[in-house]
Amino acid sequence: MDGEVTHRVAVGPLGVELEVLDGEDLFTAAQRLGYRWPTVCGGKGTCRTCFVQVEEGAENCSPVGPLEREGIEALRRPVDGLTRLACRLRVEGPVTVTKRGVRRRVQE
Repeated sequence: MDGEVTHRVAVGPLGVELEVLDGEDLFTAAQRLGYRWPTVCGGKGTCRTCFVQVEEGAENCSPVGPLEREGIEALRRPVDGLTRLACRLRVEGPVTVTKRGVRRRVQE
């Protein structure tokens, strides 16, 4: 990944740091790096299963779009930038999130 801009996203409670490419969403980055992220829709923004809690670095997160806003409201959470959908979240700097259920994919 020479020359590509990446941003670090720390994911708890698993305790890993993901290198997210500039313009890539967190869900896609996790899959690319070999992690299973809880989802039903596969990253289309409709199931809301991938939601994360932003612990630090909210100022480095992309704005909440209409589809994500609808999802967060459906989860009955405030649209305050601290609950986000991983499949819609792009970062522009270091961010720390919490998401239970993230696992390293088992190599077969």
